Amino acid sequence: MILKASNVQELKSFGFYCDIKDAIEKEIDIKLGVNSWASLFEKIKSLEEKVQSNKEVILSTYREGNFKETKKKVSEVLGLKIKARSWNKLKSKIERIIDVLYLSDFDPYEHYEKTKLKKFKNSSKLEGIEIEIPSEKNSLASVLAKYRRPSNG
Repeated sequence: MILKASNVQELKSFGFYCDIKDAIEKEIDIKLGVNSWASLFEKIKSLEEKVQSNKEVILSTYREGNFKETKKKVSEVLGLKIKARSWNKLKSKIERIIDVLYLSDFDPYEHYEKTKLKKFKNSSKLEGIEIEIPSEKNSLASVLAKYRRPSNG
């Protein structure tokens, strides 16, 4: 939600400056190098735009280049200094940046369909029921019927 802020005032409404900045830096695992609300907002919007327009360049760079070249190229494209000491760390940072900042069209129905079984399993644990995630051919109704408690009345 913080990254969806449309202006500085909306960004401020989410909390204290240091908390917001730290949360964003932690989320993308990179220091932003900003020191005010306005610069934080501009940096977020700038990064979103750079990731949107350069996603394929970023991904192809880290798939094809060597470690130092990739780190340098991605840093240049994003306008941030990417710090990583290994391919795994660099890959993780790049994927995290793209996951957080690449704005695709969010479809709530599609999200629900992707997560419903996992959420059902996790909520069942709260009831003390351990279930396996069924294959797609099993319906949610059949799983509920299998684990339904007998009614008392």
